[in-house]
Amino acid sequence: MAVMAWPAAPATSPLLRQCGAALGDRVLRLQDEPLAILKALYRLGSLVVTTFSSGSRISQNMHYPTLQDGESGVPGEWWLESVGERCRLRQSLQVGQWHSVLAVLEPTGALPARSLVFFDRHGQPLQQMAVAPDSGGLAFEELVCAMLHPDQQTLNLPAVLPCGVGGELGSLSQLERDWASSTDDEDFAGLLQRCDQQRDVLYRSVRDSFACQVRPETLPAVLAEAAVRDTVTTLCVGNQGVRLCMTAPWSSPRWQGSHCHLAHNGALVSLDMAKMDSLWRLRKPGDGQVVTALEALDDRGQWLWTLSAGDEENQWRALLKDSVIR
Repeated sequence: MAVMAWPAAPATSPLLRQCGAALGDRVLRLQDEPLAILKALYRLGSLVVTTFSSGSRISQNMHYPTLQDGESGVPGEWWLESVGERCRLRQSLQVGQWHSVLAVLEPTGALPARSLVFFDRHGQPLQQMAVAPDSGGLAFEELVCAMLHPDQQTLNLPAVLPCGVGGELGSLSQLERDWASSTDDEDFAGLLQRCDQQRDVLYRSVRDSFACQVRPETLPAVLAEAAVRDTVTTLCVGNQGVRLCMTAPWSSPRWQGSHCHLAHNGALVSLDMAKMDSLWRLRKPGDGQVVTALEALDDRGQWLWTLSAGDEENQWRALLKDSVIR
């Protein structure tokens, strides 16, 4: 079995270490061309796509749709969309953050055989694509052979995470004016940059009409009531390279320890409530109206996930009115 040569300061992802231990044997390194590999995934038939983040995991069975070039003008952004019965999946991919691709040939830890695992430039997992048992076998082998990296001994990954550059938050009135005029994620990112991406700092700096902290028990209460009312909601999770939003009437929450499990039509969601340090009700402009959302943050003030309306903002607000715990 090949021994992995790590950088001087090793990346800390347990999944990467697990793959590194099997590198050259059960796991093969592919060329650092994630976009080309993503575009070829449609040939593999049915896939089980798992998106990783610090506090959640979403897996769904899907036929990988055509990858589209970014329509927002953001360099390196691609997206894909899949629409099913009463559900919609939208993935925005910041391909510039995607770096390494590993092919798992045989089961390795929790990773199934015939799967691809994508990592960012710091060794953190972004997504895993597993080929369904009844499809894609030959196409998977052809893709691996075509994209095989000549070096099967090492992974050349930097381990130092970039530091954010903060700015001045400004006065309360200016901060709230900038918040009210933010029409998209890019505008809002400018606000976050002022506080080194620490969202809790930003949220505590504005009045409750913009951001209001609510009790953590609000989230399971909202999810349970949404299931009872058969209300469609939108759940967004993500990492450095993927932002995934799924709109669906989710099942009643099923609990396993601190993990809250939701399901709909082949999609499985696991939210780790132990990672949630605070929960906020936010109000921001959007689609010609004020959009309300619940956003979970970890103990560093970093984003975990967002729960918002499906197709009916008014229905969602009525649900929140009956479920939010202050």
